[in-house]
Amino acid sequence: MIIQPTSLAAQLWAGAAAGTTAAADSWRVGALLSARVMGQNELGKLLLEIGGLTVEADTAGTQLPQQFQVRVLTQGAQPQLEVVLGNTDERVAMQGLRERLPQQNGYAPLLGILAALARRPIARALPAPLRAALATLEAAINKPADVSSPLGMKEAIAKSGTFLEAHLAEPRRETPAADDFKAALLALRRTLAEIPAGRPGAPTLSRPLSDTPPPLAQRSLVAQPRAAELAVTEDDVDGLVNQLRSDTRAALSRVEIAQLESHPHTGLWMIEVPVAGVRGYDVLQLRIEEGETAPGEQEGPWTVGFAIDPPSLGAVQGEIQLRTPRVAVRLWAQHVETVSRLENEFMSLRRLLEKSGLVLDHFTCMHGLPASTSAYSAVLLEARA
Repeated sequence: MIIQPTSLAAQLWAGAAAGTTAAADSWRVGALLSARVMGQNELGKLLLEIGGLTVEADTAGTQLPQQFQVRVLTQGAQPQLEVVLGNTDERVAMQGLRERLPQQNGYAPLLGILAALARRPIARALPAPLRAALATLEAAINKPADVSSPLGMKEAIAKSGTFLEAHLAEPRRETPAADDFKAALLALRRTLAEIPAGRPGAPTLSRPLSDTPPPLAQRSLVAQPRAAELAVTEDDVDGLVNQLRSDTRAALSRVEIAQLESHPHTGLWMIEVPVAGVRGYDVLQLRIEEGETAPGEQEGPWTVGFAIDPPSLGAVQGEIQLRTPRVAVRLWAQHVETVSRLENEFMSLRRLLEKSGLVLDHFTCMHGLPASTSAYSAVLLEARA
């Protein structure tokens, strides 16, 4: 099916073709663009958002999905767009990843600013709405006690941002939970957008470059260290606001990549949980996967990969594999002292598992971090008679 935008779209396209909008490059012939239905105008024509432009088109008698893709066939005053059907969900997800991957970064830069503001007087110089939005974000970060129990960890995962839209889709749930991390990031982004631009040319703050690998399902987890704390003063307000805009956009892109990489229908979830530590914040990365149920079993195996890098321990990664009632735990630690500390907790871990009716079948803790190749090591927990 071909969509040919009408007058409003032609005007917008003319601007894009002239290079006066950021969409000019993306509307080249053959390009695939994401599209969604926005509604109808007073003339009954369909309003669409395509490749960042709001267009209208006459599609009488045609049913379009809420989200789809189009391919640019011709340019000009009235470009022709071909609706690309097929596996719409997969195509939309791939387009979403392509858009967000260049923008994403780890949470550490944003959390580093939050930690610095808690100890520096510059926070008083920020606009009141921004201080309130930052306080909301801080309230959405888990305390160590929150993640030290099964119920607390379950709640921390639920409010990590990965499940925000799913929670909003629940009956009688019209507003996001106040402590959902993505909801707090969205509120912070809205607040930053409403703050007037500072003095012309105000730079972002100087800091070491950070390029944290994205949370992709096919890649192994990589522990995220804290960012170096910024030394900011009240003269840096404009630069700080600019930096917050950049870091908030990067964090939101990262949450949405984790959402796109989670596949509940196949039993795979990519989750990141921010945790308050001593004088700063850490990020617990999780990859939770449910295996297929074998004949004669009531449920399949579960595998949880995790990575975290608190200053007190250094980088720690692990795999927890459960095939009820047996559990296997494999840990890797960056520092030798951390290996000893974790091995000293072996008996405590065994007793905790036994209270839950589980058997610790295998436990190892190795010095050094695993190679970043596939998602998990080749050693799998086997059920034993």
